[in-house]
Amino acid sequence: MIKILKHRFGNRRPERGFTMLEMMIIVVIIGIVAALAAPTFFSAAPRLKARTEARNILNMIRLARSKAISDGAQYGVYLDTAGRQYLLFKDISSPDLMSYDNGDSLVSGPVSFSPELAANSSFTGDVVVFISTGRASQSGNFTFDLTGGGALYTVSILASTGRSKLQ
Repeated sequence: MIKILKHRFGNRRPERGFTMLEMMIIVVIIGIVAALAAPTFFSAAPRLKARTEARNILNMIRLARSKAISDGAQYGVYLDTAGRQYLLFKDISSPDLMSYDNGDSLVSGPVSFSPELAANSSFTGDVVVFISTGRASQSGNFTFDLTGGGALYTVSILASTGRSKLQ
């Protein structure tokens, strides 16, 4: 009997691969997982924008401090909350006031930020200026928050050392 079966079917190996049904099951499983993950991804995107803007202004603040130390001049960062932008400037028009004026030299910016974000500043005049020793004109923070809530990022600056950090 075995000889007859061997003769009829030969010594064929079973075919390798996936059937169409197996492939469709995998496609359906991937679709279900993607559908479950999509809402999480879309809710995280605005939080990432807020964190990105906070990191960008932190980098600009650190650049201002570094330029002040290396150039021996005053550099500052101004946050225009009404215009929804921030910029880096060299304080040349009235360095005694440690503020941003139209006569100051613009180094970088203005950089606009997303309308989804609310920005606030605890600095007088919404500006922080660094002197040649690296010290800041005042202590305070710049805050970025989603208008719908859910993400709050604060960039804090200590006047005595000029050090800044993201919280």
